Amino acid sequence: MPSEVAFPPPPPPPRAELGRGMGGLRMHRITAHETGVVMLWAVLVGLASGLSAIVLNLAVHNAIVVLEPWRGTWVMALLPALGGALTAAFIHYLLRDTAGHGVPELIRSVTVGGGAVRADLIYSRLVSSFLTVGSGGSAGLEGPIATSGGAIGSTLGRLLGFTERRRTLLLACGTAGAVAAIFNAPLTGTVFAVEVILGEWSALAIIPTVVAAVSATQFSRLVLGNQIAFPHEVFAFGTVDLLACVLLAGLTGLGSVGVQRLMRATEHAFARTRWPRWVNAGAGGLLVGLAGLAMPQVLHDGYDVVRQFLGGAPGWGLGFVLAFVLVKAAACCMTLGSGGSGGVFAPALVLGSGTGYGFGQLVRLALPFAATASPSAYSLVGMAGMVAGLMHAPLTGMFLVLEVTGGYRLILPLMIVSVLALLLTTYFEQGSIYTRELLEKNLLARRGSDQHLLQTMECREVVDAEDVVLHEDTLLGEFVERFAHARRNIFPVVDRETRRWLGIVNLDDIRPYLFDRTLYPLMTMGSVMDETLPTIGAQDSALSAIQVFEESGAWSLPVVEPDGRYVGMMSKSTLFDRYRRELIVHTAE
Repeated sequence: MPSEVAFPPPPPPPRAELGRGMGGLRMHRITAHETGVVMLWAVLVGLASGLSAIVLNLAVHNAIVVLEPWRGTWVMALLPALGGALTAAFIHYLLRDTAGHGVPELIRSVTVGGGAVRADLIYSRLVSSFLTVGSGGSAGLEGPIATSGGAIGSTLGRLLGFTERRRTLLLACGTAGAVAAIFNAPLTGTVFAVEVILGEWSALAIIPTVVAAVSATQFSRLVLGNQIAFPHEVFAFGTVDLLACVLLAGLTGLGSVGVQRLMRATEHAFARTRWPRWVNAGAGGLLVGLAGLAMPQVLHDGYDVVRQFLGGAPGWGLGFVLAFVLVKAAACCMTLGSGGSGGVFAPALVLGSGTGYGFGQLVRLALPFAATASPSAYSLVGMAGMVAGLMHAPLTGMFLVLEVTGGYRLILPLMIVSVLALLLTTYFEQGSIYTRELLEKNLLARRGSDQHLLQTMECREVVDAEDVVLHEDTLLGEFVERFAHARRNIFPVVDRETRRWLGIVNLDDIRPYLFDRTLYPLMTMGSVMDETLPTIGAQDSALSAIQVFEESGAWSLPVVEPDGRYVGMMSKSTLFDRYRRELIVHTAE
């Protein structure tokens, strides 16, 4: 039995409004008005995110055209180093931010951040990825564009005073619009936003993202034309090919694991150096540039190489394709691991395309008399497998290929490769390349899960109503007077001037002295307080608090600010009562 029984205050009356804050019980139902409001603003978010996608796409590809005459020269070997150094200087020293593709930041804001994203991400990732990829860095543009679109939606929701739920939906709308615009694929944008960013399949989540994706795609078509990202012929797969796809799934799955681990090793290697960030990014860019001297195809986003694979890649033998896949993977990890800015969506497609094409060549060598699909057909399916394995997004990979093919003749091989690649990857890696860092920091919790509910509850909001607070110099006689009006049997001791947490007095420890009146004017609480009780940070989540409760075995613990100031006591009964009410709210939503 616990040694202390707390009596939490009665809950305040319910409020019929959706929003965060632990002060009341929130009741919410999906209504036509709710959906209509979000859909209206989803159109604007889709157009704005589509514009950001168009601007960055045109800027980078015009830069590639300008630099084409220097391809394969020492100029192109030095430009990625310059681009990486400028990226690090812009991100770290000007904006005081961290580099990367930004998608993990969107996922974190959805799961534990209430859909709040910094407004400077609207432009910062666009500028930094232009500097990195435009100069020759081996990364993609989809991650930065998705981050910009998500920041547009989140910022608009904040300016409109929207609740957490609506703000999160607008963030997803911006992400869907950005991805849809860059691929000219509205279904892919919708699935990516729902599968990767939101992780929630509900009508209120899907409908606005569809509206935003369609708006962004149509805007992109009006400006750039109805172009397809990867033109190709229509491929057909036979029974032998379907069996071979099981092996291709294994290759793309293991390849995804290899890329994740190589990325992690590269990040750790550069993090251990004592060099400034811009030197790290410049050194990584220089190594990428040197690789580009020997194999120019590894530079930039690599979509030209994908078109080569889908067009038959004349003159590219199996050895060259294998070398390209290995060097491209290393160049991508070097670009992003050293501090460059870019995305992993494009590298996943390029590596999957190369893996599939090389596998198709092997199939033809192994079965020269069988009627098998062309290496280009395997290249297309390999793209979906690598996306599924690297990003843990099998539906995104499948629908992307389906949209660029314009038909469903590839649905069986796509399903086989995507699902098996995902299963194999999850066996070796706990999270995707987007979520592994969030998992390590315990910042990933999908909406509706117990973990999400507990992570959205800050400990400062779950403290008990204040009862009795003591000081070090409080005498035993004073304590007896205060104890007569107390509702608990443990009492916090704080500094009289700063209110800094000092310790706790347990009634069981002081009980032997209560009936000795000679000690009333002599004994102070500082002489009997317990200083070993662990504390909980006021900014910590309820999930972290539960872990501290389990480790300490205590029933009630103090909550303190980072500077040590005492906030209040938190008991298990109050914590789980508040959790129960939050669960009712989220179930209603």
